This record gives sequence, structure tokens and C-alpha cells, in this order.
Amino acid sequence: MRPILVSEVIANSKFNNFFIFIFTVCWLTVINEGFNINVFGLVIPSLIKDWGLNPAQIGALGSFGMAGMIFGSLVFGPLSDKIGKGKALMLATAVYCIFTIAVGFSSGFNEFAMYRFIAGIGLAGAFPIVVAFTSEYSPKAIRSRLVVWVTSGMALGTVIAVLVSLVVLNDYGWRMMFFVTAIPLLLLVAQYFLPESMSFLIAKGQKDKIAKILESADPGFKAQADDEYQLAASEKGTVSLASLFGPGMARNTIIFWLVFFLNYIFIYGVLTWLTQLMKMQGWSLEWSLGFTMIWNLGFILGIPLCGWLQDKYGGKITLTVGLLILAILTFIDSAVGSSKDALTLGIALFLTGAAQHGLNGVAGSYMTQNYPLAFRGFGTGWGYGIGRIGGTVGPMLGGLLLTFGISGPTALAIFACIPVITAILICFTTDHTRAIPIAQPSNKTPTSI
Repeated sequence: MRPILVSEVIANSKFNNFFIFIFTVCWLTVINEGFNINVFGLVIPSLIKDWGLNPAQIGALGSFGMAGMIFGSLVFGPLSDKIGKGKALMLATAVYCIFTIAVGFSSGFNEFAMYRFIAGIGLAGAFPIVVAFTSEYSPKAIRSRLVVWVTSGMALGTVIAVLVSLVVLNDYGWRMMFFVTAIPLLLLVAQYFLPESMSFLIAKGQKDKIAKILESADPGFKAQADDEYQLAASEKGTVSLASLFGPGMARNTIIFWLVFFLNYIFIYGVLTWLTQLMKMQGWSLEWSLGFTMIWNLGFILGIPLCGWLQDKYGGKITLTVGLLILAILTFIDSAVGSSKDALTLGIALFLTGAAQHGLNGVAGSYMTQNYPLAFRGFGTGWGYGIGRIGGTVGPMLGGLLLTFGISGPTALAIFACIPVITAILICFTTDHTRAIPIAQPSNKTPTSI
């Protein structure tokens, strides 16, 4: 009998077509999520015009979607560890696509809110699963970069949404923005062929599937009939809330929850209102949508840079320094936003978007890799779920600030304080991933304990 550490085989594999397929499917899934999540912020001016909604009502609509995301993150995380990540991902994708389409048929505030809530359940369920998928199925040497790059799909999806809105909104109205989400239902076909999580397959005793996956990950690995597939001791555990507060986990879990809560207040508070804030400062709808797109195009710089920095220096250092830079850039945005200098404002927004998208990816990668494989989906889901509570607060906070007469630049300055707080919190985390030497890919694949 030959004992095989499955995570070691994968970690020491070279980046090949097997990993490219997984990365591509996960990336396309996140692109679709980015479109679905951010389309609401783009149609706000049209909703205000058509339905006569005030800022507080718009904030409430945004928060209904986030409330669904809270529920989805908490449900789909443990569900993915119970029924398998593949099935859970397909279910989440189907839910958010179908009910985002339904939003386009809504006849009023209540229907819109209900469909956004249900769509939010699927939206939040899919994202932690693909992050966990990418983290599990990637070579150790480039794992952080791949996880961070997968999250870039969120920004790219937003950019696509902005481009679609420039073509669709004026001629076809805001409803068409939701109807086009029928196209990504084709993703279900690709998701069906994703490999299942190793911890799930080992628990189910599916040795043939494990052998096939390992041989695909590392062509040099040859399975034998008497192989005993195992998880490393550090990857074992039970899927339960208590596991997140076990030895060596409790402090990180609490800090991750606080960081993601504050992070999502910032992201959804700013991005939900960015288009409207630009309009309030005298820019046309086209310019306002363009500035939103420029912010999101920042991922082109932020994702590869932050991913590389995390692989080189670790998530803790990258986040601490990066979040302070994000705060400074947001303060600069607040200072130049009211000017009519489109070039300066565009550059400032691009750099801020680069920092925001890159660091958001690093935060997800840092949290995911710090949980054992056995309950990684559960831990990641709960982290994002708590974060979604902040995502509910963010749009409402932005709406309240504007309702009480706070100017756009002052509102941005208030939001800029949030990254400073999260940077301080990150300083108190323990980076377990840096405590273990990173194995470098080689032609010899370690297969036994």
C-alpha cells in the first residue's frame, strides 16, 4: 500500500492544461458575477428617473441584494463541502442568472427587491466556491497569483457591464441590462466538467476519480491499485463553525470577519454610488459611466501586481501596506472629483481601482489559504458572508450621507478612513501560509508521506 498526499501532488505540479481549464472556468464564472453584481449601480440613474426613487430607497434596493448575498455565503459554503463544490457551483450559477433575468420583468420596488434578494443568494454562493476551487487546484509556487487573478473577473465583469450599458441604456432601457444575463447560463456546461474537491472525493472513497485527477494534474504521476489517498494533517478537520475557532484559527477568523465586513462597506458603498456621485458633480451620464469603467479597468494593473507581491512577500505585508495606499488614493479622489479635469480624475480613479481590486483579491486569497482544505469552503463562505453584511451597510450608508446633504467629495473622504482601519487589523493576523516552505515545481512529484 502506497500512501499518497494528494495536496502535495497538486502543489508540486507544473501549470498545464488541466489547471488552465479550471482557472478559465472559474475566471469566466467570476466575470459573470461581476456583471450581475455591478449592473445595479449602473442603472441607478435610470431607476431614479423612471420610478422617482430617492437615495434612501435606492440604498435599500442595493441592500436587499446584499442581504441575499449574506444568506448565500453562509449557506453555500458548508453546502459545497457537503455535496461537493461542483454541484454547489452549478446550483449557485443557475439561481443568480435566472433571478437576475427576473429583475428585468419587475413592475415595482417590491418585486425588484425580492428578485435581487434571491439572485444575491446565488451570487454570493458562487464566488467563495471558485476562490476555494482555484486555491485547491493550482501549483503552490503560483497559487496566490492564480487566486488573485481569478478575482479579477469581478472587475472585468463590471467593465463589460459598463460597456454594455453605454450601448443598451439609452436605446433599450435599464431592463435590457438584466435580460442579457441569460447568456452566461451556458457556463453550466463548463462547470459540469470541473474536478471535485479532493477532501470530498476522499471522504466518499472515490479512488478512481482521485487517480484520474492527479494524473491530469501531474502527467508524471502514475496511480497504482493499492494507493491510499490522504490529506496532510494540516488539511484535515471537520466542517463546523467550531473548527473556525479551533487552535490557531480563532484570532484569524475574527479578524478576517471584521476585515471583510469593513472591506465590503467600502467596496459597495463607493461603487454602488460612484456613477451617481459623478453626475452630482456635474458630469454627464456618459462621463459618469466612463469614470466607473476607468475605476474598474484598474484591475489590469492591480491584479497582477498584487498577486505577484503576495507570492513574494505574503498576504499580510501586501495587505497592510496596500490598504494604506488605497486610503490615500481615495482621499485624492475626493479632492479632485469636483474639478473638471477629466484626465487627472481618470488617473486617480484608475489607480484607486487598481488598489481596490488587487487588494480585494489578496484578501480573499490570504483568507482562503489560511484555512485547512477540509473546511476551506466553509471558512471562505463564512468570511465572505460576514463581509456581505458590510456590503448591505455600504449602499445604505452612501444613501444616508447623500440624504443628509453630505457632498460627494466628503462622502468619499469618509469612506477613505475604512482601509486605514482594516490595515491595522491585518497586522494582528497570523500568516500560516508563510510558516511552511513553499515547494517548488519539479519533474519529481512527491507522492508519499
